[in-house]
Amino acid sequence: MPVLRADITAKRIRELVEAARAVFCRRGFERSQMADVAKEMGVATGTVYLYVESKEALFDLVIRHGAEENPAWLDSLEIPVRTPAPGATVDFLRTVFARTEWPLLESALKRKKPVDALAELDAILREQYGLIRRHRHGLLLLMRSALEFPGLSAVFVHGLRNKLIEYLSQYIAMRAKAGHLRMPGDLQATTALMIQSITWANLQRPLDPGLAELSDGTVEDSTIELLVRGLTP
Repeated sequence: MPVLRADITAKRIRELVEAARAVFCRRGFERSQMADVAKEMGVATGTVYLYVESKEALFDLVIRHGAEENPAWLDSLEIPVRTPAPGATVDFLRTVFARTEWPLLESALKRKKPVDALAELDAILREQYGLIRRHRHGLLLLMRSALEFPGLSAVFVHGLRNKLIEYLSQYIAMRAKAGHLRMPGDLQATTALMIQSITWANLQRPLDPGLAELSDGTVEDSTIELLVRGLTP
């Protein structure tokens, strides 16, 4: 059966997204060049421009692909992908972050009394661990580019992360007041460090040659156990 041109284009777009994501994760938005992406793909730089108009268009494409649950979305793109309007990428992320949910954490905030507070905390932290692990590539890309791409820091660092710190701080304070958990000396700093520990285990740790070979399951269990023990009364 002959390979259709549309099939070749769809395959190339997926290769382009994967290559661009790898480059942006390594170098951040500012230092990444289209030539770097072309080299990652193993094609000429001009080939990249057959599919996207600019680096901004490519960055936007990678962001939207990471947030899209339907993989067939790429097949309906108009090629070449146009450069987005100023602020469009950040506005898209703002919408994605606004609908982000943490079911276990949000349910716990509504629950007056837990059956087992430590088990509840364990489940809440594992929920965050799983989410960060599932979206590790997209989060690493955002972290690398947060201070470089206009407006990104405001919606990612000061938006999504601060929202999570606020929710988790409210939960810990509520359970500590009832005597189910230990109240830390500085609630916000402790909560931020808890989130950062989970983030490090999923994003930075796999890039460390000396720690990459550690079992993912072992790292998760050790991280969660350490964090739960720190709040045990």
